Amino acid sequence: MNKNFIKIFDSIGQPFFCLLLVVASLFISIKWAQFNEIFIVKNVKIEGINYFDDTMLVEYKANIENQNIFFSDLRNYKNSIESLDHIKGCKISRVFPKTVKIEVYEREPLAMISSNDLIILDSEGVCLPVEYCEISLPILSNFKNNQELYEKGKKTKSSNVLKSIDVIKYSKDTFDALYDNMSEFVFNEDSEYEIILKNGRTKILLGSSNIFAKIDYLNAFSDVLPEEKTLESYRYIDLRYKSQIVVNEI
Repeated sequence: MNKNFIKIFDSIGQPFFCLLLVVASLFISIKWAQFNEIFIVKNVKIEGINYFDDTMLVEYKANIENQNIFFSDLRNYKNSIESLDHIKGCKISRVFPKTVKIEVYEREPLAMISSNDLIILDSEGVCLPVEYCEISLPILSNFKNNQELYEKGKKTKSSNVLKSIDVIKYSKDTFDALYDNMSEFVFNEDSEYEIILKNGRTKILLGSSNIFAKIDYLNAFSDVLPEEKTLESYRYIDLRYKSQIVVNEI
């Protein structure tokens, strides 16, 4: 009796067990597929774009989309994005279940200079591409334009340009109205610094020393002007003399 039962079980049970195993495998596969679909990246958010457009980041966005959020190699993408000249830092994080957030920290474009090509200089004097930045920036004029001084992605090797960048940065931080109205920052034939305003007529003569203090004097001078006058009311504003400002009205 027992032997016959075992024989019947062997003849019926084994195929049944195989069928059950196949059904279980299909069920698990379907559930895994459903589980996996939940974590497919459908949205890539890019934050921190203030100066440059996101053209150079679109490729990364496309590559991350439709990947499993667990298996995306975000560290590799982070390192690759940080290798871009205009990106100072990057943070990439997962926002479950379907979103990846890319936060970039751009270099701050401050001025432009013409070498073989137009080059943007950031607040640290690093040379950046101009292709993806459309904001208006002051032009550095009459500086050496040797190409080897302005290697993209690296700090300029020109000490005069670096000093000028410090002055322009100081102007932006302490006297933003001056920075916003600055058309050119000139290193003249006497090795002195000048600012030309956007009206094309007003020249501000800074000399070669104590430049930060002179920016402060100019700011104070602007504050006490009558309502009907602005810095553009003058043909030149000469700050080269100690404890005085010499002006010539237009």
